[in-house]
Amino acid sequence: MLWSHPLVQVIALVLSVPAVLFGWKRFLAVHCGQKCVFPWKQHVRWGTYAIALWLGGGLLGSLLVWFYWRNLFLTGVHAYVGLVMLPLCVIGYMTGYRLDKEKRRRKWLPLVHGVNNLVLVALALWQLWTGVSLVRLYLM
Repeated sequence: MLWSHPLVQVIALVLSVPAVLFGWKRFLAVHCGQKCVFPWKQHVRWGTYAIALWLGGGLLGSLLVWFYWRNLFLTGVHAYVGLVMLPLCVIGYMTGYRLDKEKRRRKWLPLVHGVNNLVLVALALWQLWTGVSLVRLYLM
């Protein structure tokens, strides 16, 4: 059961890769003037999956740590970075939802959305790094 949290989070990180790559195409088109096709629906789909899994996996990880060790912050920095990721997931989802539902030319909201989600992916990579150490310590 304890392996479910790392598995869900790794899947979320993998699913974020196409969303980032598609978002990069959008950035190049809007801010760098390059002509390219932006696969909007695929970007929304993969980004939504990744954010939903990060939120669900974070909740799952918290519940598992509480259930097995009765201490939410046993994992130290890993837990605190997870808490930082929560509002970023909400911001990423809400800005993405607005961009998807109210389609029009914008410059700043997509930039805020993209920077927020790049920070989210960077934090997820940090979580992977610290999570490997925690798996070695607690699960192996």
